[in-house]
Amino acid sequence: MTHKIAVVGSSGSGKTFIAKRLAQRYGLEHVEMDSLAFESGWDLRPVAEFRIDLEQRLNSATSGWVTDGNWSSLGGIQLLLATKIIWVDLPRRTVMRQIVPRTLFRVLTRKKLWGGNREPFSNLYSRNPEKNVILWSWQNFHDTRERYGRCLSDGSWVHADVVHLRSRSEIKAFLQG
Repeated sequence: MTHKIAVVGSSGSGKTFIAKRLAQRYGLEHVEMDSLAFESGWDLRPVAEFRIDLEQRLNSATSGWVTDGNWSSLGGIQLLLATKIIWVDLPRRTVMRQIVPRTLFRVLTRKKLWGGNREPFSNLYSRNPEKNVILWSWQNFHDTRERYGRCLSDGSWVHADVVHLRSRSEIKAFLQG
Protein backbone atom coordinates (compact mmCIF):
# COMPACT_ATOMS: atom_id res chain seq x y z
CA MET A 1 0.00 0.00 0.00
CA THR A 2 1.30 3.42 -0.95
CA HIS A 3 1.02 5.91 1.89
CA LYS A 4 -0.29 9.36 1.01
CA ILE A 5 -0.43 11.31 4.26
CA ALA A 6 -1.40 14.93 4.87
CA VAL A 7 -0.55 16.45 8.25
CA VAL A 8 -2.53 19.59 9.09
CA GLY A 9 -3.04 21.83 12.10
CA SER A 10 -2.35 25.30 13.39
CA SER A 11 1.03 26.95 12.97
CA GLY A 12 3.36 25.65 15.67
CA SER A 13 1.34 22.51 16.41
CA GLY A 14 4.11 20.10 15.37
CA LYS A 15 3.08 19.22 11.82
CA THR A 16 6.62 19.12 10.43
CA PHE A 17 7.91 17.11 13.40
CA ILE A 18 5.24 14.46 12.80
CA ALA A 19 5.63 14.47 9.02
CA LYS A 20 9.41 13.97 9.24
CA ARG A 21 8.99 11.02 11.61
CA LEU A 22 6.41 9.37 9.35
CA ALA A 23 8.54 9.94 6.24
CA GLN A 24 11.49 8.26 7.97
CA ARG A 25 9.41 5.36 9.27
CA TYR A 26 7.72 4.51 5.98
CA GLY A 27 10.37 5.67 3.48
CA LEU A 28 8.12 8.41 2.11
CA GLU A 29 8.97 11.65 0.41
CA HIS A 30 8.47 14.50 2.86
CA VAL A 31 6.92 17.51 1.14
CA GLU A 32 7.14 20.53 3.40
CA MET A 33 4.63 22.86 1.79
CA ASP A 34 6.29 25.99 3.21
CA SER A 35 9.42 25.12 1.23
CA LEU A 36 7.37 25.27 -1.98
CA ALA A 37 5.53 28.45 -0.98
CA PHE A 38 8.34 30.85 -0.06
CA GLU A 39 10.98 32.43 -2.23
CA SER A 40 13.87 34.55 -1.03
CA GLY A 41 12.85 37.74 0.72
CA TRP A 42 9.83 35.91 2.16
CA ASP A 43 8.00 36.46 -1.11
CA LEU A 44 5.14 34.04 -1.69
CA ARG A 45 5.13 32.23 -5.00
CA PRO A 46 2.07 32.69 -7.19
CA VAL A 47 -0.61 30.20 -6.14
CA ALA A 48 -0.80 28.60 -9.62
CA GLU A 49 2.97 27.87 -9.62
CA PHE A 50 2.87 26.62 -6.04
CA ARG A 51 -0.02 24.28 -6.84
CA ILE A 52 1.67 22.90 -9.97
CA ASP A 53 4.89 22.22 -8.05
CA LEU A 54 2.99 20.53 -5.23
CA GLU A 55 1.04 18.32 -7.65
CA GLN A 56 4.24 17.37 -9.48
CA ARG A 57 5.99 16.46 -6.23
CA LEU A 58 3.06 14.35 -5.08
CA ASN A 59 2.60 12.62 -8.43
CA SER A 60 6.31 11.81 -8.78
CA ALA A 61 6.61 10.32 -5.27
CA THR A 62 6.12 6.72 -6.37
CA SER A 63 6.87 5.28 -2.94
CA GLY A 64 4.35 7.61 -1.30
CA TRP A 65 4.44 10.97 0.41
CA VAL A 66 3.69 12.93 3.54
CA THR A 67 2.90 16.64 3.45
CA ASP A 68 2.80 19.14 6.25
CA GLY A 69 1.03 22.44 5.96
CA ASN A 70 -2.36 23.97 5.49
CA TRP A 71 -2.28 26.45 2.61
CA SER A 72 -6.02 26.64 2.01
CA SER A 73 -5.29 28.86 -1.01
CA LEU A 74 -4.40 25.67 -2.88
CA GLY A 75 -7.86 24.25 -2.46
CA GLY A 76 -6.68 21.40 -0.25
CA ILE A 77 -5.24 19.33 -3.11
CA GLN A 78 -3.07 17.33 -0.70
CA LEU A 79 -6.14 16.54 1.40
CA LEU A 80 -8.12 15.34 -1.60
CA LEU A 81 -5.30 12.98 -2.62
CA ALA A 82 -4.43 11.74 0.87
CA THR A 83 -5.26 8.25 2.07
CA LYS A 84 -4.57 9.36 5.66
CA ILE A 85 -5.13 12.79 7.19
CA ILE A 86 -3.55 13.63 10.51
CA TRP A 87 -5.09 16.63 12.23
CA VAL A 88 -2.82 17.98 14.96
CA ASP A 89 -5.35 19.78 17.16
CA LEU A 90 -3.50 20.76 20.32
CA PRO A 91 -4.79 23.27 22.86
CA ARG A 92 -3.79 26.85 22.09
CA ARG A 93 -1.62 27.08 25.22
CA THR A 94 0.38 24.04 24.07
CA VAL A 95 0.83 25.49 20.60
CA MET A 96 2.05 28.77 22.09
CA ARG A 97 4.48 26.89 24.38
CA GLN A 98 5.90 25.27 21.25
CA ILE A 99 5.92 28.13 18.77
CA VAL A 100 7.48 30.79 21.00
CA PRO A 101 10.71 28.86 21.77
CA ARG A 102 10.88 27.55 18.19
CA THR A 103 10.67 31.08 16.82
CA LEU A 104 13.19 32.44 19.32
CA PHE A 105 15.58 29.62 18.39
CA ARG A 106 15.23 30.44 14.69
CA VAL A 107 15.83 34.14 15.30
CA LEU A 108 18.79 33.71 17.65
CA THR A 109 20.56 31.02 15.64
CA ARG A 110 19.75 32.67 12.29
CA LYS A 111 18.52 29.29 11.08
CA LYS A 112 18.09 29.17 7.33
CA LEU A 113 14.51 28.43 6.36
CA TRP A 114 12.62 28.10 3.08
CA GLY A 115 13.92 30.10 0.13
CA GLY A 116 17.09 30.81 2.11
CA ASN A 117 15.14 33.10 4.43
CA ARG A 118 15.88 33.70 8.09
CA GLU A 119 13.43 35.01 10.66
CA PRO A 120 14.55 38.53 11.56
CA PHE A 121 14.49 39.79 15.13
CA SER A 122 12.12 42.59 14.07
CA ASN A 123 9.40 40.00 13.35
CA LEU A 124 9.19 39.19 17.05
CA TYR A 125 7.68 42.57 17.86
CA SER A 126 5.81 43.13 14.61
CA ARG A 127 2.05 43.56 14.94
CA ASN A 128 1.64 42.22 11.41
CA PRO A 129 0.66 38.52 11.53
CA GLU A 130 2.09 38.12 8.00
CA LYS A 131 5.51 38.75 9.57
CA ASN A 132 5.09 37.51 13.13
CA VAL A 133 4.42 33.75 13.09
CA ILE A 134 3.54 33.75 16.79
CA LEU A 135 0.84 36.36 16.20
CA TRP A 136 -0.26 34.49 13.04
CA SER A 137 -0.71 31.29 15.03
CA TRP A 138 -2.59 33.09 17.81
CA GLN A 139 -4.95 34.93 15.45
CA ASN A 140 -5.64 31.98 13.14
CA PHE A 141 -5.93 29.28 15.80
CA HIS A 142 -9.73 29.19 16.08
CA ASP A 143 -10.34 29.53 12.33
CA THR A 144 -8.00 26.62 11.65
CA ARG A 145 -9.68 24.49 14.31
CA GLU A 146 -13.15 25.35 13.00
CA ARG A 147 -12.18 24.64 9.37
CA TYR A 148 -10.80 21.19 10.13
CA GLY A 149 -13.61 20.42 12.56
CA ARG A 150 -16.08 21.08 9.74
CA CYS A 151 -14.07 18.83 7.38
CA LEU A 152 -14.22 16.08 9.96
CA SER A 153 -17.97 16.41 10.57
CA ASP A 154 -19.26 17.20 7.07
CA GLY A 155 -17.74 14.21 5.31
CA SER A 156 -15.03 16.10 3.42
CA TRP A 157 -12.46 13.60 4.64
CA VAL A 158 -14.56 10.44 4.26
CA HIS A 159 -12.15 9.15 1.56
CA ALA A 160 -9.25 9.00 4.04
CA ASP A 161 -8.35 7.41 7.35
CA VAL A 162 -8.38 10.35 9.81
CA VAL A 163 -6.23 10.58 12.91
CA HIS A 164 -7.22 13.41 15.25
CA LEU A 165 -4.40 14.14 17.71
CA ARG A 166 -5.41 16.37 20.64
CA SER A 167 -2.43 16.23 23.00
CA ARG A 168 1.31 15.72 23.08
CA SER A 169 0.76 12.35 24.73
CA GLU A 170 -1.51 11.29 21.84
CA ILE A 171 1.19 12.40 19.37
CA LYS A 172 3.81 10.40 21.25
CA ALA A 173 1.62 7.29 21.34
CA PHE A 174 0.74 7.66 17.66
CA LEU A 175 4.39 7.97 16.63
CA GLN A 176 5.39 4.99 18.77
CA GLY A 177 2.58 2.81 17.42
